[in-house]
Amino acid sequence: MLKSIFTQILNRKRSNSWIVAELSLVFILAWNITDYFFVIGYNYSIPNYRDIRHTWQVNLAEYPDVHPLYRSEENAGKALEANFSRILQTIRNYPDIEAISISERGSEPGSGGYHVRGFYSLNDTSHYENGQAIRLDPQSDFFRVFGYTTNNGKTPVSTSDFDWSNPNGIVIGHSVAKRLFPDGLATGKELTDGNKTQNYVVLGIVDDIKRFDYERTQNTFYLAFRCDSSNLRNVKISIRSKTSIPDASFKEAFKKEMTNSLQIGNFYLKSIVSYGKIATDTKNSFGMTNEIRQRTYLMIFFLLNILLCVMGTFWYRIHTRREETGIRKAMGSTNRNIRNIFLIEGLCLLTIAMLPAMIVEANLVYAGLIETLGRENLDTTYLPDRIFLRFLITNGITWVIMSAVIIAAIWLPARKAAAMPPAEALHYE
Repeated sequence: MLKSIFTQILNRKRSNSWIVAELSLVFILAWNITDYFFVIGYNYSIPNYRDIRHTWQVNLAEYPDVHPLYRSEENAGKALEANFSRILQTIRNYPDIEAISISERGSEPGSGGYHVRGFYSLNDTSHYENGQAIRLDPQSDFFRVFGYTTNNGKTPVSTSDFDWSNPNGIVIGHSVAKRLFPDGLATGKELTDGNKTQNYVVLGIVDDIKRFDYERTQNTFYLAFRCDSSNLRNVKISIRSKTSIPDASFKEAFKKEMTNSLQIGNFYLKSIVSYGKIATDTKNSFGMTNEIRQRTYLMIFFLLNILLCVMGTFWYRIHTRREETGIRKAMGSTNRNIRNIFLIEGLCLLTIAMLPAMIVEANLVYAGLIETLGRENLDTTYLPDRIFLRFLITNGITWVIMSAVIIAAIWLPARKAAAMPPAEALHYE
């Protein structure tokens, strides 16, 4: 059968060359989009040892000095700290909350904030790593609120698991520990900052996290800061609600019950926002959602064009080959055999078109025009970093996607041709 099909393709090489050219072009474009989604999908599959489900950001505001409830004596110093402390205690006492944390603005997950710090290993200053610096108040429980773990997700972590009595204590991510201390013994060792002016003691190690779910894990450093009147306006209050309570119910009940309770001093409750929504909003503001949407629409457009092109071409081709269909049926071919011949012919044309397309793609890869999102941990080799294997996989996926479209395009005209009685088909001869 294949020999006969390739003979038919060769005999119609002039008309087939246009089909092959169009298939090649669309194959290249579809492969580029497939490769992008392959990398995105793979990054999503990498574990993120941080859990933002059932987590909330509690946003406070202050009355302006022209507001009737504003009191100037509550606006600074000890009074400001006392009021803020009362607010935290009021939130802690709320029965449906599991944990509360105070962190510096920009340290909360999914917000888009990013503070970069770099550190050397004091024992060997040739080892240097930089990454996101997350500053947290150790009197609260940042790690528990956001579901941090250690031992590859096996052991939950609490901020109280580490001894923060040393003001220069620091907790580091697993990747940082691996690079700065190749011997695997990081706890108790010392780091020095990028200027080599301040030393820090490693209190412990937590699992790696991802800044965004569509990226890979990153380097992270966790440092302590003390919340007081000089910085409390620059902090974020985060809470974790009980998993047994639906998020919508918790949010509604919290706003209803805490609006009056959190009117302390000049502070009042402005809003409560889930970190899931914050992450989604950040994804939108960074253009990631729009980029994914655009590439999805482009893929649909390309495949729809192929569908219409191949369907029209094979409808005409099958119409002009009715005598061939009649002869095959007269010689004992079943409807299924006839239908399969046209389907296989379409797949053969796609496979032929795939070969020049792969040559063009290989040159794009060689020129470095194909990106790999979130490639930070260069000493960790992920599947998308194996360029040749990734090239084969993404081309295979593209072939499967386009094969499905071609089968869908050929199915109807091939089915109508196969259902034609032999005598009627031979009549056209």
